[in-house]
Amino acid sequence: MASGDVNRAISLFEQFVITVGFAVATLILFASVVMRYLLGTGWIWALELVQYLFAWVVLIGAAHGIQAGVHLGIDVLTRRFPLPVQRWLGLLSVAICLGFSIPTLLLSLEYTYKVWTWGDLSLDLQIPQWIPYLAIPVGLALMTWHLLQVAGQIWRGERLHVGRSEHDTQLAGEIEE
Repeated sequence: MASGDVNRAISLFEQFVITVGFAVATLILFASVVMRYLLGTGWIWALELVQYLFAWVVLIGAAHGIQAGVHLGIDVLTRRFPLPVQRWLGLLSVAICLGFSIPTLLLSLEYTYKVWTWGDLSLDLQIPQWIPYLAIPVGLALMTWHLLQVAGQIWRGERLHVGRSEHDTQLAGEIEE
């Protein structure tokens, strides 16, 4: 499988999790509230499922945001430097992000494994507790993958920053017009 195919598959997975997870969580929460107020009943497991779905959506969405370049970047100071310095500052910011994501990924893998060995079930859904916890290492692995790609893009001079600034967004809008 070529690198472009892998990136497309990862992007489709992320978009699927974000879209379906958010839609299902919204529908379940809405139906649960309607049932509670109109029928005086509801699903006891609804809140737990919604919390787990939102955990997956948020963590996968944060990783996808790096790939899409939509995380907010404050670059008012870095833009004053020459382009080579901006590139090095971009690489430094990626290194700092990786300094968070890699150790946290390793710790989350260790913890998820411990939860798996304990064999605990979730309170209401009665599913293995490691399944909701798996959102953390999956999200961080995707985040690390995208940060490494961004580092390569900065290294090759294809971009200067991890995220996009308002300035970048304005320039993109002017170029399209």
